[in-house]
Amino acid sequence: MKIEQFDLERGQSLWENLVDFNLSESGVHPVTLLDLAEMGMDLADLESTPLAYIQTNGSPELRSSLASQYPGASEDHIEVTNGSSEANLLVAQTLLEPGDTVLVQTPNYLQVAGLALNLGATVETFDLRQETDWEPDWQAFEEGLDKRPSLIYISHPNNPTGHLLSAESRARIVAGAERVGAWLLADEVYRGAELDGEISPTFWGTSDRVIVVGGLSKAYGIPGARLGWLVAPREVVAGCWALHDYTTIAPSALSDRIARFAVEPRNQARLFARARTYMVPNRELFREWVEELDGLLDYTEPRAGAYAFVRYGASVGSVELCDSIRRRHSVLIVPGAWMGMEGFLRIGLGTPREALVEGLRRLKEELSRLSGSREWRRLAHRRPRVGASPSLGSSSPK
Repeated sequence: MKIEQFDLERGQSLWENLVDFNLSESGVHPVTLLDLAEMGMDLADLESTPLAYIQTNGSPELRSSLASQYPGASEDHIEVTNGSSEANLLVAQTLLEPGDTVLVQTPNYLQVAGLALNLGATVETFDLRQETDWEPDWQAFEEGLDKRPSLIYISHPNNPTGHLLSAESRARIVAGAERVGAWLLADEVYRGAELDGEISPTFWGTSDRVIVVGGLSKAYGIPGARLGWLVAPREVVAGCWALHDYTTIAPSALSDRIARFAVEPRNQARLFARARTYMVPNRELFREWVEELDGLLDYTEPRAGAYAFVRYGASVGSVELCDSIRRRHSVLIVPGAWMGMEGFLRIGLGTPREALVEGLRRLKEELSRLSGSREWRRLAHRRPRVGASPSLGSSSPK
């Protein structure tokens, strides 16, 4: 099987440690072990943990803690993985067959779309639309359902828009999946990153064909532990566990220990509150920065997530624009094309304030330079339709 390059992950991996300012991240500034110790974690217990294989689907203690956070779930509904990305991989490889159709919400983290294409499936998309404050294009959604997808993939809270679906929209997506007999995979790795502190409802329990994915990388601020999980019906978990034995075999023993501490309700609340100390003031800073640009960018504020998704008014492609910004100013941001929506940029807001201030200063310098060109137009007070979803071709990750 030929695997196409995942442009987003490859681009970040190549440059994030080489630029002066990395504003490509979608999570908050990571914690350290000393930070966790200050919260009460016993580092001596961690130091005495045998560096051995643990149970390949995650320790019973961790799975029990996770199950308690999903109504109606038991340990048998949980599979612990090496990051939420492995959870998505296991679900896709377990459920998809060549010739299947997958319906993907865009813009999005396009891992599942790429996995589907690599597995021989067809990918259809439906947009979130900026002119409706990122609510779905329901006509495109219904047209996608007409293709009888076997799997529907969404991220909620959405990456990269930070949008939270209304209760009516969540119910409509679940009902649509049930109507055509599709599995609904809801990537909920950004739950806990809501800026108002009110955790959004999980899709788990809304249907017996719902699968959700979570992890420590984003709102928890522990990406280096590489620990995620999926919550699914028992038969799906059994299939994913069987495949897991062929991939990474087991999560890290140290990561499992860290996760047990992090997901305890008291510690989880403190980690989520820590995330807001980055996200809330940085969102205010970013709003002021956009206003200073006087119409160079069109911005709908996120309700969740440590990032902003902005539209710019130039014909230059987003990959080319971001590459120019990196080369000229040593600032890394994410092209909208790599998230399924050309003409946009994703800018990380989870970094320490000093880094964000300087990164935005350099970014403003480049945007101001480009704004004098003929191909750039100002977007102040305009919210034109984003348009149809781009194909998942050469400009998007496979």
